[in-house]
Amino acid sequence: MAALVDKIAGPHLWDDQPVFCFTSDIDWASEDVIEDYFRKLPLDLLKLTTFVTHDSQIIRENFEKGRISRGIHPNFLPGSSHGNSFREVIETCVSFAPEATCTRSHRAFDVTDTAHMLKNEFHFKCCSNTITTLTQRITPYWLESKLLQIPVFFEEGSFLYNQLGLSIQPYLKHFTSPGLKVISFHPVNMAFNTPYIAWMRQIKDSLSREEFNNISSEMIEQKKNREKGAFDLVMEIINLAQKIQAPILSLDEIYQKTIE
Repeated sequence: MAALVDKIAGPHLWDDQPVFCFTSDIDWASEDVIEDYFRKLPLDLLKLTTFVTHDSQIIRENFEKGRISRGIHPNFLPGSSHGNSFREVIETCVSFAPEATCTRSHRAFDVTDTAHMLKNEFHFKCCSNTITTLTQRITPYWLESKLLQIPVFFEEGSFLYNQLGLSIQPYLKHFTSPGLKVISFHPVNMAFNTPYIAWMRQIKDSLSREEFNNISSEMIEQKKNREKGAFDLVMEIINLAQKIQAPILSLDEIYQKTIE
């Protein structure tokens, strides 16, 4: 651990410039939802890390083509479809992405029991369970479990929850300052272009778990928001990263650059 502590001090690429990393919590999205938002995103540019919750043919095919990476998105909360114990939940999620070395828990659930199990028994290397809102000069840090914590800079749901608007323009100085800019978003918000939390909550509450897991392209077309929304926010960020020619790294690449 002493050697790891020395490496975290840097210097690192993100000490002097913004470094972007795009991630997506799949959250049991249907194949039509995943296909819809994948089709709209420049996947080959993003180096997208998908935190998977279930087996998806579309995610599997894009992973096999090298267009995306996979982490796991375990639900450790009561009533989880992943299992009834921490071990069972992890084993279920690892079956969806056996190569995964990074995790982000559903609802950012994080305790030492799960962290130690992920590190010591399942050989995970990093996690991304700290969700911040535009925090400046983010750098990774070691947990006592020896997992590397890579905090989130922007999550579309938190941005909407805090009523920060439907554009990043008022916050450009935060996006262009040095530090890691881990961007997190969810397929259902991308497909429906969610304009505010209560709007999407109403759709979710109208559906059973099975209906949500099988949202069709017809339903997306019928109900999606055609004004500004979450998808527009994320595309603004992607366009900004390209405009300022900021480095874009995957979570795995951030881990490797941290320990070099």
